[in-house]
Amino acid sequence: MGERRLHPRAHVLRRARIVFRRGYSSLDCVVLDLSPAGARLKVDDWLALPDRFELRIENGPRREAEVRFRAMETTGVRFVDERAA
Repeated sequence: MGERRLHPRAHVLRRARIVFRRGYSSLDCVVLDLSPAGARLKVDDWLALPDRFELRIENGPRREAEVRFRAMETTGVRFVDERAA
């Protein structure tokens, strides 16, 4: 099966924070892949991850994101705001 993404993701290793419940809850994560349209995240507690949240990438942009897939330790997200990564 070929690549289905519109924007290829670059492999990166960057710390980030997932923020939800209007800023009252957060989870640490690592950004493994990043594109203008989305990212793949390594999250230790993926069961607690909401369907939509703010992703705060260390030394980078804050992005509104929604979950597209969940696996044991990784989660794929699509950015739902209009900014470029």
